[in-house]
Amino acid sequence: MISLEGDILILMFLILIIYPLYLGHLHGNISPFPRQVINDGIHDGLYGSNKTIANKKINTIIGTNDSRDLIAVSHFSDGKNLNSTLWFVGMVSKDGDFDNLKSASYGILVDVDDNPFTGRLGVDYQKEIKWNTTDNFWTSSLIEYSSSGNQKIEIATSNMTIAQNQSFFPISLDLDSITSPAKFRVSYYSMEVHKDSTSIIDMTNWFDVPPAQFTLSTLPKSLVLTRGESLDIGAQLVSNRGSSPQVLNIDNENNNSHVLVKFNPNGVNFSSFGIAPLPFRITAPSNAQVGQYTIPLLANVSLEMTPIGILGIMGTNTSSTGNGYITVRPNLTVSVIERPPFGQEFRDFWTTYGQVISLFGAGFAGGFSTHIMDRIKESREEKRKRRESTINKEQSQ
Repeated sequence: MISLEGDILILMFLILIIYPLYLGHLHGNISPFPRQVINDGIHDGLYGSNKTIANKKINTIIGTNDSRDLIAVSHFSDGKNLNSTLWFVGMVSKDGDFDNLKSASYGILVDVDDNPFTGRLGVDYQKEIKWNTTDNFWTSSLIEYSSSGNQKIEIATSNMTIAQNQSFFPISLDLDSITSPAKFRVSYYSMEVHKDSTSIIDMTNWFDVPPAQFTLSTLPKSLVLTRGESLDIGAQLVSNRGSSPQVLNIDNENNNSHVLVKFNPNGVNFSSFGIAPLPFRITAPSNAQVGQYTIPLLANVSLEMTPIGILGIMGTNTSSTGNGYITVRPNLTVSVIERPPFGQEFRDFWTTYGQVISLFGAGFAGGFSTHIMDRIKESREEKRKRRESTINKEQSQ
């Protein structure tokens, strides 16, 4: 018989094992992932101003300063932190070197639940590192947004420094500080605010963390060709998050197989596809080796655009320009089989279409025989009339 103390020890042991698992189930743990690169357009900054023209605030795209112009972002995670590097066209100068510059900011927007109705414009958290020329030091802040419009800010002075002539800016996000979600979305930005109240922001699209996995969904689903055959198919790029991103371009990548894959064989305008399946023509040469082929493809895709009203740029509450994209490598799987002998081809053809041909043939034979009988009746009637006409003429004479 187990004593009360033994029962307590067993209970405590179970709690120590089960409770962390329970918390992990509630909060989730992001899976570590290797370095991923997010590309961004050049000179696509958005400019906001307090000035008005015809009662409308200025909101235009301009070429931002190269030291704030994002060209790419790379990030990776060990499961505990999201470690990111913002890459710029020009060199980031330390301490802000513009006479008119009031502040320079670099940050991450986080959507932890993929819900546009939570947080502020769908943004639940914002991590920002900011240089203020008035105080001449860096501050790091984490902002949590509520759906009611309120926000909670945690600000800490940072002792970080920026070396001269570096074209990047590092930023790290503690995943515990954003409830350790198993998956979420991020958007990166750089922003400069001038003393004349104008602002320039450069922002990426939303990107999935961990990175989404992309596959090609085809119709027909199973791609089987005989030697010497060509097949036109439609394919759609889908992610394991259930979304279909906008495909900017797609091409073969190091296809060394005998199977030929040609995208858009009819040369249709790429922009006309929208979310429709992308056309491919697959050809298996007559000398292709029988077997299964995995054809690697290379696609640049643009994901959902990010709201910028979250950052409070004057006169703006729209979306970013959407020039950011990622490169993905989906595969196309094709099976090549031997062409069957003529007899087998005929049997397969008759098995598939024989009943239809028989029904068509029976209908055709029936119709044709009716036509022949009608012609015979008409011929006999014409002969009878001619005989009667001849007899009538003879009698009249």
